[in-house]
Formats: sequence, structure tokens, C-alpha cells
Amino acid sequence: MRIEGADRTGLERLLRYCARPPFALEHLHQGDAEHLVYRNPKLGRTTAPGTRPAALVLTPLELIDKIAALVPPPRANGHRYFGVLAPNARLWAAVTVKKILEHIGESTQPPRIAPARGPPLWEMATAAEQARNDPQWDQVAQPGPEVEFDQPVAW
Repeated sequence: MRIEGADRTGLERLLRYCARPPFALEHLHQGDAEHLVYRNPKLGRTTAPGTRPAALVLTPLELIDKIAALVPPPRANGHRYFGVLAPNARLWAAVTVKKILEHIGESTQPPRIAPARGPPLWEMATAAEQARNDPQWDQVAQPGPEVEFDQPVAW
């Protein structure tokens, strides 16, 4: 999926899709004191009659069990690879990034790493000069920045 930078409706649609819950709460109702009923909203649209139940009747523990099955295990990779990209495939070593880049005619050299950026040098020079000239000057006692860092962002 690709969304252009100026496509605000496409970006909103993508964010709404990513933020949606695993199931719609308006389809979940309490049948009696011990059972919950989840009505199937897609019944009759794309499925033949009798292939899906019209509603699921679950106890609260069964519902929690079904929801917990949607949560991935901790520290597990979210991507599963099959075929030659699977980690135990016999041809896995033959399919490398270097060979793919050579095949499509791209450079196989890694990009140049830029050095880390520090504070501007003139600020450090000014602070060092002030510290040398004024024995009472304390960098910790200086006023805080004029910009509030944890500002709310209005989307």
C-alpha cells in the first residue's frame, strides 16, 4: 500500500484501519446471565447459507480465550517466511540480498554512515568561555529551554 504525502483521506483511512478493534462491540450482546452472543455481520453477503453460523454463543471465558488467541506471543517475529525465504530452506543461502541487488543492477555496497550530530559547536564554545570567565557560572543553574518539548500535536 502506498499513500502520497498530501493524501489526507488515504492517511486517515489507513490510521483508522490500524486502530480498529479486533471485533465490533455493537455485534456483541449478552444473551443471558452466563452467555454472550456475537452476531455475525457478514452472514448472507458473501457466504452460502449454512456455511457460517448466524451468531456465536460463548461464555465469557470462551470469548476471552478467542480474543487472547489474537495477541501475538511476546518477542516473536510478526513475519513468517515460507518457500526459499524460510530459515530452514535448502535454497536459503542462494537467495541473498547481495545476489538480488546484483541481479537488478544496484550497488551492493552499504550506504555511508553519517557521523552522529552533537550540539552546535558555537554553543559549547560560548559555555566554555563563560565558565572560564565567571567562577560563579554554573551550567546546571542555567534557565531551561524556551521550547516546551512535550507539546500535544493536533492532527
